Amino acid sequence: MKFAMFVESGRGHLLPRNARTMICEDYESMYSTQLATHFLVRREGVVVACAGAFLKSDLPYRYYSPSMYGFIGDVYTVPAARGAGLALLLSNAALAWLQSKGVRSVRLLASEFARPMCAAMGFKPSDQMVLHFAVDSERLASTT
Repeated sequence: MKFAMFVESGRGHLLPRNARTMICEDYESMYSTQLATHFLVRREGVVVACAGAFLKSDLPYRYYSPSMYGFIGDVYTVPAARGAGLALLLSNAALAWLQSKGVRSVRLLASEFARPMCAAMGFKPSDQMVLHFAVDSERLASTT
């Protein structure tokens, strides 16, 4: 599902060849230290929707009090199961988990499609700004 998310968001080409290994190692580490969890919906034994909750303390937020904030990511529903409110259900479960961990603010990256749902949940646009450099695809291919 994570790879489908990257592809649908137009970022699949940014993944290095070893992305699957990196992701598995990172998630195993975060699970073992209780810095992440995922909520799933299964239909007939197959995962059709997911949402992840992450505890983060990167710069500059690690200098704030509290030093940890929540992050919701990996929100994805397979196309055949969309429109049933699964993303909202799982995102709310992720929020409840983050709140139980004592975080006071939660961040996420919302696609244009997800923005109305996020706004309805109370998320507000932030003060962050982004600059994307042009990518030389030939140079990128030679480094991966």
